[in-house]
Amino acid sequence: MPTMLIDEPLGITCVFSDGSRAEFSLDGLPNPQLTRDLATGLVDLIHPHGTADSKGTVNHYVQSLRQMVHVLAGRGFTGGAAQLRRGQLAEYWMGSTGPREATSRAMVRAFTQVGGTLADGVLDLATGRPYNLQPNHHQLPPYAEEEWARLTKVCRALVDESYAAHRQALAALPRARRPRKGEWNVENQRWLLARLGPVSAPRFAAELGITEGALWQRGGFLQASADLFPTHNMLIAYLLLFGIYSGIVPDGIDDLVTGDIDWAGDSTVLLSYIKGRTAAESTTLPRRAARLLEQWLAHSALLRSFTGPGRRENLWLAQSNPGRFTVVTGSGARAAVQRWTRATGCSRRTVAR
Repeated sequence: MPTMLIDEPLGITCVFSDGSRAEFSLDGLPNPQLTRDLATGLVDLIHPHGTADSKGTVNHYVQSLRQMVHVLAGRGFTGGAAQLRRGQLAEYWMGSTGPREATSRAMVRAFTQVGGTLADGVLDLATGRPYNLQPNHHQLPPYAEEEWARLTKVCRALVDESYAAHRQALAALPRARRPRKGEWNVENQRWLLARLGPVSAPRFAAELGITEGALWQRGGFLQASADLFPTHNMLIAYLLLFGIYSGIVPDGIDDLVTGDIDWAGDSTVLLSYIKGRTAAESTTLPRRAARLLEQWLAHSALLRSFTGPGRRENLWLAQSNPGRFTVVTGSGARAAVQRWTRATGCSRRTVAR
């Protein structure tokens, strides 16, 4: 069976040049017509029609397709590709990441190559200059050994301390119970959070029938939440350390999904990723990168169980800020990483002192 689009249930089946096969489900997305139109374009990008010739590469396109459909549906769009307008796509691509913009642009262009029609100006936009360009194309000076050593040491300490606290919190759950006025402690708050998920402070207080002010007065809520669910600052530490251990470029790391991971054995992990925003790559992870990846998956498992379809597949998930719960994916804006390096003393200026 060649690479083709399947209508019931909606999905894509692929046959690659090495004889391997893969299937990707697209059923259940909020806008079936747009999903089908983008999938029609995607099929034209996959071997033997196009150059996408591995499961990992196609998976990047599929994740981009799912995200695009979810985001546009959340903004009220219910039509197909022919109903897309320049303003809608420009807004979506400006708020996207480089790899997601590149892959979704390619699917929109490919949709027209197989006979699909677009509104006036949309194809020109899709073939035009991308919004997510590298802000600085000049090569930066390499980090000194002292800087790398400092960054590695800080990241390693942070992720190990946080993971140890997480494991201790999980181990204590069977001994805890629902918080009561006379039994208010971090362990009991963790017990309830493990059942509710990483909810906001107002929601947690409402569940207990107390005011938010009373919750803050009693204390322990932020610590309980951070112990169970990784924070964005902790995610950045994992991302930086994973980049140091694996040698993968930051853009390739940020947009990883769980489907990019191929567990080839007890000690071998193959990872597919996008390099330089457009080129597909795969690598066998060094042992310490593979072990760190295993640790992260265990650390984020509870949070992932509370995350809905469409985001759960993202490898890097965190709560944006304990007490004001929003799931975030990836490291976020460059400014967030810069704030992290300053706060942890890992900025170049700090290391040089």
